[in-house]
Amino acid sequence: MGHWEFDSVQPSSVRMEVTQADQFNNDEVSLAEALVRESIQNSSDAPTSPNVAVKVRFAIREVSGAEAKWLSEQLKPLLSHYKECEFDAEAIEAKRFRVLAIEDFNTRGLTGSVVDVDGGNFDRFWRAVGDSGKKGKAGGRWGLGKLVYSSASALKLFYGLTVTADRPEPSLLGQVVLKNHRIGNSFHPAHGFYFSGRSAPLQLQQPIMGEEVAQFCKLGGLARKNQTGLSLIIPYLLDGIDETSIISGVISNYYFPILAGRLIVEVGNVVIDKSSFLSVADKYKPLHPIPFDFVEQISRTIDDPAQTTAQTALGKAELDSASFKPEQIAQMKKDFVSGKLVRVRVPVTLKPKAGGDLSSHIDLYLKTLPENEKPFALIARNAVTLPGERRYFAGAAAYASLIANDEGVSGFLGDAENPAHTAWNSKAKKLATGWRSPADTLSAIRHSLRHFYGLIAEQPESEDKDALIDFFAILDEDQKRKGKKPKVTKVKVDVPPRETAITIRPRKGGFEIAAGPGAANWTYPRAIRVRVAYDMIGANPFSRHSPFDFDLSANAIDIKANDAICEPVKANILKVTAQSKNFRLECMGFDVRRDIVVEARAT
Repeated sequence: MGHWEFDSVQPSSVRMEVTQADQFNNDEVSLAEALVRESIQNSSDAPTSPNVAVKVRFAIREVSGAEAKWLSEQLKPLLSHYKECEFDAEAIEAKRFRVLAIEDFNTRGLTGSVVDVDGGNFDRFWRAVGDSGKKGKAGGRWGLGKLVYSSASALKLFYGLTVTADRPEPSLLGQVVLKNHRIGNSFHPAHGFYFSGRSAPLQLQQPIMGEEVAQFCKLGGLARKNQTGLSLIIPYLLDGIDETSIISGVISNYYFPILAGRLIVEVGNVVIDKSSFLSVADKYKPLHPIPFDFVEQISRTIDDPAQTTAQTALGKAELDSASFKPEQIAQMKKDFVSGKLVRVRVPVTLKPKAGGDLSSHIDLYLKTLPENEKPFALIARNAVTLPGERRYFAGAAAYASLIANDEGVSGFLGDAENPAHTAWNSKAKKLATGWRSPADTLSAIRHSLRHFYGLIAEQPESEDKDALIDFFAILDEDQKRKGKKPKVTKVKVDVPPRETAITIRPRKGGFEIAAGPGAANWTYPRAIRVRVAYDMIGANPFSRHSPFDFDLSANAIDIKANDAICEPVKANILKVTAQSKNFRLECMGFDVRRDIVVEARAT
């Protein structure tokens, strides 16, 4: 029969409080989202086979009557500990409460010894805080994620049932997390256990087995029979954690492995897998806007050979123009402009302190940003997405992704992650302990996506003094110069004039765009992007445009097109599809008292 008990510690021992739980419920990550992230990450770290998708099940049930009374009676021995910790435990008398079950399948369960401190999964899950023992591709590093389970309970407790290949009979332990406290002359740590007895000679809490386990299976409504894996039962579930918040957390954080077919999540009666993901996401909506079609495209190609591989490795050096051949950059620019998904593999040189240099790689993806869409960056290390790293791609107008799946770089970046696994920290202790020059390497990796964008997507600005000559009177440069000018003999160079493909002509209250001589060399149909704005002094007129100035989709602006199809995509942007070398577009109805700036580019 199980019972609750706290160990006793020496009063002379240093008391360390469990304060890390706040890292899983903050402005960046809510408790429900953290619960999803930690649960699925731990399950993803323990697959039985790399070729089988891990399944994680979340189920909430309401408990009342005899079941509620049974659990309440079982918890009565904890009341004195709650009191000394000044913790409000009125929920223990609740006649009705919710229980959350979290179960994983196609996983190994908590392997390792239950009678020895062997550093196995069972030992570290129940008895270690701040040390996960995970390396390589494993998601966890800090050993703090388990705190989210007790944090989700109004009484700060949970139960865990596991089945492993070596221990096929289900075994269960319970844990409550309060704070260091004193009852009389007995001093107790923050963690207490629900267990059956103690092992010899180490006196370790031993899991419950047999008939009593069935009562807990009923309490949690568990689906596990004899499959290997881990089932968690969180009674007295806090308000704010429900099926909707869990589903939102799933589609916001694990869209990448789900769309790649490596993860299946079941929340109540909702199954979220590769085939159902988009319909579920459309119904429940993610916490943040995510272009799932772009992610799905990456998921389909993630195991394919890379189109291009960089010539130089990231490390002390960063990604730049020397990383690729000129013809490679030219082809990638062409593919990007045409709307294709551009992918490159970038080698990374890692320097572990134990051993020589290690060669690894990351994959970078870029795609042109569709009209009316916002930029997006997916930063992922295996199944873990890092939303905090998106800030390093801020200001870039594209869809982009950095994927770190290779064993070496995944291990390096895992050591750099913060406890909530939302961002990398160049000053992380594990980095300094395990790697040489880690800050330079991490900087090169985290900035590689932005540098890649700069190479193939951002076009250098150039000055065209005749660009607005039809709209503004430009003061002759000679009139600006004062004093005598020295005579300079200029060498006349005959440069054949470039044939203009697009001409822009002003009209009173509007403008005209027509084909120039160079358009005869185009292949049709040809897309042209036209931007229009009223000019401004000291600011970018296009970015400052307001629909209150004018709206190209409104009837107030008269648009006529010959041999062209015209489609407004924004209040000041037109998509023009030229059908022949005789295309022509006329837009009228603008304020005649204001100067118009027009830009037209073939895409």
